[in-house]
Amino acid sequence: MLGTSLPFPSLSRGSLTLTLCFTSVAVLLTFCLPAMGAEGMWPPHDLPDEVVRDMQAMGLELEKEEIWNEHGTGVANAVVSVGATGTFVSADGLILTNHHVAYGAVQRISTSETNYIERGYLADTRDGEVPAYGYRAYILLGSEDVTERVHSAVDGSMSPLERYNAIERMTKEIVAEAESEDGIYCEVNAFYGGAEYILDTYIRLRDVRVVYIPARAIGEYGGDIDNWMWPRHTADFTFLRAYVGPDGKPADYSEENVPYRPTRYLRISEEGLEEGEFGMIVGFPGRTARYLTSYGLAEYEDFLLPQQIRLYEEMIRLLEIESAADGEVAVRVASRMKGINNWLKKNRGLLEGFKRFDLTGNQRALETAMIEESSEAVRIQGLLESHRELYEKDAEYAMKDLIMSLMLGRGSLLSQAVTVYKWSIEKEKPDMDRDPDYMEREVINLKRKLRIFQMGYHRAGDRVLLEMLIREALELPEGQRLRVFDEIFGNRIGAELDAFMGVFLDELYAKTNLDDPDERMRMFDLSHEGLMEEEDYFIALAAKFYEENEERIEREKVFKGGLNALAPEWIDLMAAKRHVAAYSDANGTMRINYGAVKGYSPRDAVHYDGFTTLAGMAEKCTGVHPFDCPERLLELARSDYRGRYYSAELGDVPVNVLTTHDSTNGNSGSPLINGKGEIAGCLFDGNYEALTADFSFREDITRSIHVDTRYILFVTEEVDRADNVLRELGLK
Repeated sequence: MLGTSLPFPSLSRGSLTLTLCFTSVAVLLTFCLPAMGAEGMWPPHDLPDEVVRDMQAMGLELEKEEIWNEHGTGVANAVVSVGATGTFVSADGLILTNHHVAYGAVQRISTSETNYIERGYLADTRDGEVPAYGYRAYILLGSEDVTERVHSAVDGSMSPLERYNAIERMTKEIVAEAESEDGIYCEVNAFYGGAEYILDTYIRLRDVRVVYIPARAIGEYGGDIDNWMWPRHTADFTFLRAYVGPDGKPADYSEENVPYRPTRYLRISEEGLEEGEFGMIVGFPGRTARYLTSYGLAEYEDFLLPQQIRLYEEMIRLLEIESAADGEVAVRVASRMKGINNWLKKNRGLLEGFKRFDLTGNQRALETAMIEESSEAVRIQGLLESHRELYEKDAEYAMKDLIMSLMLGRGSLLSQAVTVYKWSIEKEKPDMDRDPDYMEREVINLKRKLRIFQMGYHRAGDRVLLEMLIREALELPEGQRLRVFDEIFGNRIGAELDAFMGVFLDELYAKTNLDDPDERMRMFDLSHEGLMEEEDYFIALAAKFYEENEERIEREKVFKGGLNALAPEWIDLMAAKRHVAAYSDANGTMRINYGAVKGYSPRDAVHYDGFTTLAGMAEKCTGVHPFDCPERLLELARSDYRGRYYSAELGDVPVNVLTTHDSTNGNSGSPLINGKGEIAGCLFDGNYEALTADFSFREDITRSIHVDTRYILFVTEEVDRADNVLRELGLK
């Protein structure tokens, strides 16, 4: 499951989002050589001609300007960011994305009595389309190179932190100038470790609604058991719709709003693809890290992955206990649990892959070879030594910082308290001096998150996770301990600690108003002085937590500043050693990738085909979640169906399709586009055996998993009778 909404720290500790060096641009010189295989994620504004020619040789019937253009008429222009990826599929703003991408929206409108997660939702008319609380649609308008201006902000005398702050301030200035009208949202992102900086401009639509989502037993068939696995048999799709004000401009939800009219939308194909046939994906992949040194890889293998697995397992265990005891807890924490489970399974697969492919050891061997074979051995050794020092320094507080990050993860009441408290401080600063997440442009998002928090919150679930993480903090060694909890709990251990913990948490949750949404919004508007006069216990805890959290944020900036100062030069060296065209790691921006339908062999004597079918879905059915297939679908699977979604080649209705595309978290919902520019599938996952592709792409086993459009349409028509959706798609 490739969604981007990360409930906890992502696997991008050394991410190149904000990079601080421009000492090397040679990486750009290697870019002219295309990647002729499936590897590589290409930005639409800088799509190499060689890549276009290679796609055309494989079956693409479009010219380069028909893929993407700033007039908004290319096929990629129909693709939008909705937390992950979606695609406009009608003139009235209908968006195709994944069931799991829209899961949070459906969870927020569900209760234990009216559980749309389980039964699905279909709006028969436009009036029945309900708000997808917390969702936004971002439509890319154009990209501009601002490298020279960003680089002008730094010089060689700056410390890593000074460089980071200088770059951050310059990007804030660029964004402020670019966001000249309402509804426009801009970002500056680093490419090639900071050799390039690109300003992306979007329309941000604030009214997104749920149109149709199939029942959980269809849209999440196989659940966590099948997650990241092949063969797969799930209809992981949803239809949303974007709305604007009557004047056509972005607006908050209102009954007066009208459907957004996209410049371009894509037709959904009834034919799908065949084995070996070309396909292109467009999406917003979150993070890859394919240019890490052995020190960076070792941090993942030896610390981050094992520790996150351990902590996620315990969090799931505690939430499952609470959910089993109370149906309302189960609904309220469903989205949070889904996110944790998703990352837990991915982390397990990553750790297995690290060991199976010996990523760290192979990288060490490559680095040794680079030194031995190069006339610039001293330069390479110096770069590697600098990396070693950075990671050793980072390790000093790594466990402390991980625990603090988890405490502030999505869905925790402490995170709301810290947001309200920090805003009371940041609002008193000039806008350009604020944390970027607390600038005026972000206030609307801060308020939105504070409002929708309630829809995924339950006190019992929140409390057990906070207690777990406090106990983790109290076990930290000297030098890593959190002062705030040492001050509260002192040297208590054993039964004394247990008794005091219970009293502390009882009072903490009893003497707060932050779990009331109206009170939360009221406190958000208070001055710092007024907020502290509330004497709210969670705000008081946030105040004690604040200083240490700011220290954590500064450590992260120093780490990224030091690491990214080395990145452009290191990426250049790595690309030359691998003899491949350099492409930038994924960074949340739109990317294009191409490949074909193809199976794979995960291990000796095992081969997987490129398609699964309706019969395979029925074979898995046990009647027990997550293989509790609805009776209507079973009837169809057992029938002699030969309708328009039947594949003569497969002798059945295709369900899921496997391709060689290069994708990662954030690509969820990416359209699988055929040679004519039509949607033939909707990407929703990668395969377990190749999860390490985030770090090292392997062409023999790296695959992407999609819902075949024939199954999307089959479920829509034959199971849920969503005729209004089919008519809008021009298929009824």
